[in-house]
Amino acid sequence: MLIEPVEVLLDVDFARANLLDIAVKVPLQRVETKALTAAGIELLVRRDDLIDPVLSGNKFYKLFFNLQAAQVQGFTRVLSFGGAYSNHLHALAAAGKRYGFSTLGVVRGERPAHLSPTLSDAEAWGMTLIFIGRTEYRNKTEQALIADLKTRYGEFYLIPEGGANLAGAHGVLLLGQALEQQLKGDYTAVCIACGTGTSLAGLAAGIDAGKPALGFSVLKGEGGLGRDVNAIYNLLCTEQAPNWRLISGFHCGGYGKKHPDYLAQFWRDFERESCIPLDPVYTVKMFFGLNALVRQGYWPRGSRIVAIHSGGLQGRRGFKGGF
Repeated sequence: MLIEPVEVLLDVDFARANLLDIAVKVPLQRVETKALTAAGIELLVRRDDLIDPVLSGNKFYKLFFNLQAAQVQGFTRVLSFGGAYSNHLHALAAAGKRYGFSTLGVVRGERPAHLSPTLSDAEAWGMTLIFIGRTEYRNKTEQALIADLKTRYGEFYLIPEGGANLAGAHGVLLLGQALEQQLKGDYTAVCIACGTGTSLAGLAAGIDAGKPALGFSVLKGEGGLGRDVNAIYNLLCTEQAPNWRLISGFHCGGYGKKHPDYLAQFWRDFERESCIPLDPVYTVKMFFGLNALVRQGYWPRGSRIVAIHSGGLQGRRGFKGGF
């Protein structure tokens, strides 16, 4: 099935745009695979990857209210953090070029002889790349580093790595509300890939309290991921019991690692059956985990599952673990 891109971001004024009006235009695509048919499960993929060629998926939602705040508060410069293949920095650089923000990207590690395709794009779009050592990068939330960056580059609006703050979660909350408007509660559960947990917290807060939001962790060691999700969720939903769950065990070696053969094969098979491109770090692992749960009978026959396609397709370039 061919789904047309959602042309809604061409002239966004972050101080006036209604994010919910944008989010309800995103199409839902029904996917049929052998495993789904055998289990009697209906799968709908919400194609947030189609919102925009470079500002797609959860990155757009997580940037929306952050950039709105920067604009309203009079900032012309925005700074954030990420690695060499960061979807977040890629999207931020694109937004800066399109909407007139000067962008600073603090990157983990030394500047390589050849930039990754992600950072090449970001630099071409005007982002100033600031490479810092890995030890210093681990202290990226400390005020001493932030103060030093302001001394060197001037005042800026700070967005945490991955857009992992309340403003970022608020954006994904509206994605959840849009899904409720589209399906009017006629679904069993919603699935999303999970890195920092911000998108999971926002999604869970936006959907009906009686519906579960399942976050498929792409991290080998979750650490404080559940704590982070809970902290943001509680800020968004002060009077609602948590309706989110973390699903572990489908990281397939860890964040950004070479795909094992079984995941590479699943990636090829799923794209052939669904005609939906997946990114190598997040969505491929979510769909792999979702497929495993279907085969295990996790949901009863007749269930209607929604999966959020969180974009990040730029990360396919140069990835050696799959095709």
